[in-house]
Amino acid sequence: MSFDKEQHQQTNRQIKLASRPNGEPTADNFDLTTSDIPTPNDNEMLLRTVYLSLDPYMRGRMSDAKATLTH
Repeated sequence: MSFDKEQHQQTNRQIKLASRPNGEPTADNFDLTTSDIPTPNDNEMLLRTVYLSLDPYMRGRMSDAKATLTH
């Protein structure tokens, strides 16, 4: 199966953590960046994220504190 980049969105939008929040996160703690979408190589596939979940667990992951979870 071939990948036709012209049929798809040309840029990849990413919301990245710019700084660790002190207290409640604000828009200043995040950066919106864009990059070109890579063309998949043989035996690779390109996936499109449709939905993301933001839940209380993610707030803990923004912290600089050492993780306390064990396997």
